[in-house]
Amino acid sequence: MPFTEPLRVSDGSLVPLEQLSLPSELDGGLGTNRALGARPQIAAQNDVDAIRAWLARFVDTKATFDTYRKESERLLLWSTTELRKPFSSLTHEDLLLYRRFLADPQPAQRWIMTGRKVARADPSWRPFAGPLSPSSARQAFVIINTLFAWLVNAGYLAGNPLSLSRQRARKAKPRVTRFLEDDLWQAVKTSIDAM
Repeated sequence: MPFTEPLRVSDGSLVPLEQLSLPSELDGGLGTNRALGARPQIAAQNDVDAIRAWLARFVDTKATFDTYRKESERLLLWSTTELRKPFSSLTHEDLLLYRRFLADPQPAQRWIMTGRKVARADPSWRPFAGPLSPSSARQAFVIINTLFAWLVNAGYLAGNPLSLSRQRARKAKPRVTRFLEDDLWQAVKTSIDAM
């Protein structure tokens, strides 16, 4: 019998990326943002494998790997559970919804850990310890943008839905203009001539 939602443990909680098994309609094999006719640079045929290919670049830096896995896993679980669509079908509008979700992951019993932190294999594991602060949500989106951009460069996705987000323009440092008054400049030239 095919799965109709992400593989869950018996109490209804979500499972971590390494235990995740998605049904074909949610695995991204036919995602609407897949790069068709492209020459992919990775062997991934579904979203979980594509995310794992991206994460493989960070296995030597445990803190980075753990953080990047957490953010990509959260988005993948949210898209397949709450929107019922593959990660590779997410749109710009979906990501606006996800930003709001990060501020209040509901239903809490599905998304938020209660009590102390537990191992990822523990049945009481949840993707969140609580709502994300605005700075944590910004950091999550920086990581997600990096993931999407890499998957586009790898030929797995046709486009990055976050590239449409409003980017803050970096303010150029003010240009410092210095000059000498005419009489001081004349004094400098006179001194140089006298040498």
